[in-house]
Amino acid sequence: MPLHIKASDQAGIQGNAIFDPVGTNEYIKAAFIHDDWKSNIPIPVPYRFLGTEVDFVKAGIIIEIQFSNYPFLLNNTLRSELFFKAKTEFVGYPTNLVILVTKALMFPASNSTLYYEQAVNQLTALTKYQVFDVPIRLVGLFEQQNTIVPIIWTEYSSKRYSRTVNIRVSRQCQIIAGRSARSRCLLNLL
Repeated sequence: MPLHIKASDQAGIQGNAIFDPVGTNEYIKAAFIHDDWKSNIPIPVPYRFLGTEVDFVKAGIIIEIQFSNYPFLLNNTLRSELFFKAKTEFVGYPTNLVILVTKALMFPASNSTLYYEQAVNQLTALTKYQVFDVPIRLVGLFEQQNTIVPIIWTEYSSKRYSRTVNIRVSRQCQIIAGRSARSRCLLNLL
């Protein structure tokens, strides 16, 4: 999968290349639909207070793509636990597994967005006290540092929250390691 990036509109880093959750979601959605996953499946009415839909389902498996703010991880895991315990069916199968997909800390991103390492810490603490019975698989999106990778650079019609693409181009990007293990990489457009 190419790395999807866009220009930041955040104060202090305006114009810098950051992770593009919209473009990444579109790419993942197309790939999952190609593999017969059902997308944007409505949550049953009695549980609509937890959201309107789940991202992907197939044969009892729920996949949630989690690139938004970090508190949404708990919503996704707790509602998946409810679906598991209530034996809630999506497309004819009861919920029996949840897969959560998020990006790694290495990618520059908007403030307060969840990253894989943070999700590991949250889920580890909750698992220690047996908060969940539903099996959970956490998947992190990473890239090799100090390499040149294909990217998709997208400019949207509005700086914030737009899904309308003005321009989308394929480019190359060099991923340069941050100064420390906890710092984000630098995305150097080529």
